[in-house]
Amino acid sequence: MILTAAVVVVRCMMPRIPQLSYHQFADRRSFLGIPNFGDVVSNLPFAVIGIWGLVFLLRPRSRNNTETLLDDRERWPYLFVFAGLLLTAFGSSYNHLAPGNARLLWDRLPMTITFMSMVSAVIAERISVRRGMWLLPVLLVIGPASVLQWYWSEIRGGRSRSRRAG
Repeated sequence: MILTAAVVVVRCMMPRIPQLSYHQFADRRSFLGIPNFGDVVSNLPFAVIGIWGLVFLLRPRSRNNTETLLDDRERWPYLFVFAGLLLTAFGSSYNHLAPGNARLLWDRLPMTITFMSMVSAVIAERISVRRGMWLLPVLLVIGPASVLQWYWSEIRGGRSRSRRAG
């Protein structure tokens, strides 16, 4: 606990970490009028898996279905995992069409939903369903808040640099 607090304090005292050449992606070719075609369409599997997972979890249950979850509450984190994957497909494609920090925000937000929901699912499966369900909304606030904090620091950092230059 003390180590975590120390890391948080040190990190808060550090200057922002700029993205530098983060937006230099692998495929800069246009195809069918789509810029950065390979990077944009590489998000299609996220959409397919997100839809497949949501359909699987939301399907009506019958006596013939073999349930894979021991507790029905475990379904909730996985709903957010697959919804996050589906949203990641759109957010990441949007970012890769014209990369920049403003669009990167929409790429990272749904990813944090996916990651944090997966953490909750693992806790629910391996430690305690009750703890996993309690942590789900907490994690779903912390993850996106970290992305918003990054974006805010980018905006603030960009403004302070332009003020110094002028």
